[in-house]
Amino acid sequence: MTNRLDILGVQAFVSIAELSSFRSAANHLHLSESALGRRLKKLEDGLGIRLVNRTTRTVALTQEGADFLPKARRVVQDLAASLDDLRTGDARPSGTVKVGCLPTLAALFMPALLRAYTHDHPQVRIQLFDRSATEIREAVLNGEIDFAITVPGATHHRLDADKLFTERMVVVCPAGHAMARRASVTWRQLSGESLISIGTLSANRALIDGLVQDQAINLAWTYQVEHLSTAVALVAGGSGVAILPSAAVVESAEAMIAVVPLRAPVLHRDVVLLRRKFPMSAASQRFAELVRHDLHGWRTPAPAPGRERNGSA
Repeated sequence: MTNRLDILGVQAFVSIAELSSFRSAANHLHLSESALGRRLKKLEDGLGIRLVNRTTRTVALTQEGADFLPKARRVVQDLAASLDDLRTGDARPSGTVKVGCLPTLAALFMPALLRAYTHDHPQVRIQLFDRSATEIREAVLNGEIDFAITVPGATHHRLDADKLFTERMVVVCPAGHAMARRASVTWRQLSGESLISIGTLSANRALIDGLVQDQAINLAWTYQVEHLSTAVALVAGGSGVAILPSAAVVESAEAMIAVVPLRAPVLHRDVVLLRRKFPMSAASQRFAELVRHDLHGWRTPAPAPGRERNGSA
């Protein structure tokens, strides 16, 4: 049996959750409290779960209600935007697009993507969530964001990951370091170096840890930071050497670093467009299509003069 969308119940639930009051929600929707309560009960009965705990003084969401709220809010927002378009006769996408992106990739790609998208869709609002891969994945799953540019992570039955491009992991060292004069560096040549690590929960660190464990390579992690940009700044200041994805240093303005290919073995990471397995709004779908078009097969540009010093290996 196919479940029907109870839009009135969803609207009632969102109003109660956002206003934390049956009375305020009822006034907002121009309903009596009893009518509001019936709408909520019908929704809960249809879902087979309790969304709201109500006492004489307080209103609180259950855990299921808290998990459902971002999705319910999006349903109400998208419906309101669609109705506005019908009233005005505007068939162009509107509303808000919520996009997740790893911070380094956001700095590299988002300025051009946003310019291109808003030029064609000036009526659409964009919210950019530049977060870690773990935070982005959770936000996509719970409906907080529409899609994301991130690394793939583990497969999930509710997620689709469309590969955009692959980038190589490289060594970033101070410009005066001996490795800066080499054409490439092997993993074992990093033994004994003071290495700057990204946090142990990051996707990059997990990728590196898996390789060094398989290859029985001993690396000394001297410093740990949370952001790739911080790692680049520490390298420029002479604190140590970092292993980073090549996109992390494409836009770096630091003149005191060198970027050297890492080999034996070469390590890559994939960048994907991550989304849930159900249709997005028209506005979100068009932005996702732009991302696929512009970033599919992207390659790291060659380092600028002075950024990588090639010589004998």
